[in-house]
Amino acid sequence: MQLQNKDKMQREFINIAAHELRTPIQPILGLTEIVKNKTKDREQKELLSIVISNANRLKKLSEDVLDVTKIESKHPGPEQRKI
Repeated sequence: MQLQNKDKMQREFINIAAHELRTPIQPILGLTEIVKNKTKDREQKELLSIVISNANRLKKLSEDVLDVTKIESKHPGPEQRKI
């Protein structure tokens, strides 16, 4: 029972952390795209492209983590499966 409780708390923490990570990513992407589109300087555009690329990587990672927690919450662990 204690192990199941610990596992549930861990999944909840990961889910919350992924949501909290995802929340600021969208404004970062949006505002960076706006600035990139308005700037004329090629070097600044390249730097902003790096920011956008890395923000997209973080977004994908947070989505993957959320997907895994959803899958794990729908499938019982080995100790809970009926035989």
